[in-house]
Amino acid sequence: PNEEAIQQLYIDPKEAKQASDIMTEALDFAQKHAEHTNDYKEYSKQDGVVLYFKKFKDTEIGKLELTIPNPDSYDDVVSMLWDPNGAKNFDDKFIKGSIYRVYDQNLVIIQQRYKSLIRSWQRYYHALANKIELSKNKTAIVLVSSDMNDHDGGKNKKYVNPFVESANSFKPDIDSEEDIRNGDLYKMYINLVAFFIEKEADCVKVTYVSSIDPNAPYLTPASFIKKIIVKKILTLVKLKDIFKK
Repeated sequence: PNEEAIQQLYIDPKEAKQASDIMTEALDFAQKHAEHTNDYKEYSKQDGVVLYFKKFKDTEIGKLELTIPNPDSYDDVVSMLWDPNGAKNFDDKFIKGSIYRVYDQNLVIIQQRYKSLIRSWQRYYHALANKIELSKNKTAIVLVSSDMNDHDGGKNKKYVNPFVESANSFKPDIDSEEDIRNGDLYKMYINLVAFFIEKEADCVKVTYVSSIDPNAPYLTPASFIKKIIVKKILTLVKLKDIFKK
């Protein structure tokens, strides 16, 4: 945790237990949807990286599979993807990440900020983030938003997570910055984001499952929103170059 996490106050053990239970449900959901099923349709393929989409409960889920041909990079890949500021290495729209709650070293609430493609505003989200060691050579990192009370001054809808039901009663109080309280930022929500990072004999395989609610302004064309989401997912392709031998 960095110095921005200092706003840590007493953590209610009930809140910590609830956070942990939510992430158990989220991991279970993510594992099911990381499996390849026929409802995933190929959207694009470049340099051996395949992007798929499917609809589940009327909500789109994207899945990206990529191979990093350097098995020794496993720990570094996990570290970069777990770091709230790790995205600065591959996403040029990323501004900064902060930790807002620490339940334990592998379960936190993060805030991330990005430059918006719509107007010159920043956009941000808060989400629970959990790192789970599934085996000696496989790690999962899972993110989930809920309707947290971050005192956001914008006219935002009441957010309901379409996939992780237990998240919908999780409403911790977040002591957010003035620009959020003034409603100066666009708010996004993470329905579910998951990385499965697996070390194999000659490579590291990354499976990325992503469903983001961009909470875009009314009348924004769906095709434009899809384009933004695709662009964001494909920033991960840069991991291949970052970690090549």
